[in-house]
Amino acid sequence: MRKQISRRNFMRSVAAASSGTIIGLGSRAIMPAQAQTQQFRDIPKLDGVLLFDEASRKAIAVDGSNIFHGIPAAVLKPGSVQDIVETVGYANRHALKVAIKGHGHATYGQSQAEGGIVIDSRTLSAVHRPTAESVDVEPGAFWGDVATATLAKGLSPRVYLSNCTAVTVGGTLSVGGIGNTSNHYGAQVDNVTELDVVTGDGRLVTCSPDRDNELFNIVLAGVGQCGIIVRARIPLVPGPSHVMLHDLIYADLEKYLADHLRIAADGRFDSQRGAMSRNKNGEWSFSIEVGKFFSPPDEPNLASLEQDLRLDSATAPVRMTYREYLFRFDAQYARFLASAASRAPSAHITMWIPASVTKEYLADILALPPELAGLPRVAESETFSFYPLNTRRFTRPMFKVPDEDQVFGIWLRRSAPIGDREALSAIMASNRELLAKMIAVGGKRYSPYAGEVMSPEQWAVHFGPDMWRRLSEAKKKFDSNNVLTPGAEMFR
Repeated sequence: MRKQISRRNFMRSVAAASSGTIIGLGSRAIMPAQAQTQQFRDIPKLDGVLLFDEASRKAIAVDGSNIFHGIPAAVLKPGSVQDIVETVGYANRHALKVAIKGHGHATYGQSQAEGGIVIDSRTLSAVHRPTAESVDVEPGAFWGDVATATLAKGLSPRVYLSNCTAVTVGGTLSVGGIGNTSNHYGAQVDNVTELDVVTGDGRLVTCSPDRDNELFNIVLAGVGQCGIIVRARIPLVPGPSHVMLHDLIYADLEKYLADHLRIAADGRFDSQRGAMSRNKNGEWSFSIEVGKFFSPPDEPNLASLEQDLRLDSATAPVRMTYREYLFRFDAQYARFLASAASRAPSAHITMWIPASVTKEYLADILALPPELAGLPRVAESETFSFYPLNTRRFTRPMFKVPDEDQVFGIWLRRSAPIGDREALSAIMASNRELLAKMIAVGGKRYSPYAGEVMSPEQWAVHFGPDMWRRLSEAKKKFDSNNVLTPGAEMFR
């Protein structure tokens, strides 16, 4: 497992890394003598900047886990796609590793490149003018930027994450991207028609289902192993005007699971997600948030859609615009970022469990004591996200789901108190137990929240023999020097 670095050793390694300030800026390049180390001679001309200063390298060596700190030798803030082409080519010539990082939601060091170059995608964040059919987007754009640009034209992508202002386009397309409409349309990677990719050998390639389709299929949800996404073409549909939402509340787990699956299978609602919550008395309750899209003056009758369900109660329906629906967690997320909780060491784990064995699998999770569960709290209750997916909607070969028509997604956002290494160790051990049981029942993990640092052997099991063979062949073809995304530890 990758070394978990103490703050003292973290600062020592920063101080020991290459000194220097900035290289790049085209004709305005600053080329300080101290930056001309043996490792970074003959830097190509850049439209952006290549940073060597301590603060920049320290800041980018953090991800959603707050555990792993792989400090790079340099940080690229690209001013153009050509900067990425030049940097990847340079890395090949000088035996350097390269990773790209957006907002840093992935965990377990996947967006880090210790001693190499990390590309900050957020300086490439353009959302080009939408057409009636699609929009072209650069990798560092947040999905909230896409929403703003497309809603102005009355259009929308089919799938957004619950908090579309917290994640970048390049980031989610590299791993999958699951949203509240995924039961109808699959993952975000299922809703892309064309990519521009910088391959691991430094070529800029346009790919699609009809053009270099193997690269296209390997890059989408490919954890950055064969190429860096620098442009994505996303199909658009007419955006809904309004959304009606409310929660269905259950006390009985068996009724809850059955209704969740029924709703997902027949598609009666446009939006569906769920949660499990444990109150301070240790009692679990279960909820399904359902939503219906509409345009006034017509309004949906939610009660008529729920007549055959076995819920115990429901919250009052809430009417909001589609834009309000997409951005409704902004304030909550901002409060989280400003809180100490955002700096806590986190061992998140997300799994897809075959629906037929989910009830039995949940028993181990529901029995976790609060001090070991490490779940976030809403009011006085611990909570985690939980909802079904129709696997036939997921068509990209790198996005792995169990071999069953319906699965449940379990999102455990586990964290330990700051400075409590014993608690963190216990959570990581618990993750390994849950993962072993997941594999035994035919489950799959979601790569950005894999629950642990995976070995090549574990990746091979995850993808299965056929897909692992395809990926290995693509790695040799598109990244023969094994330059890209070393933090995933997929090809050591």
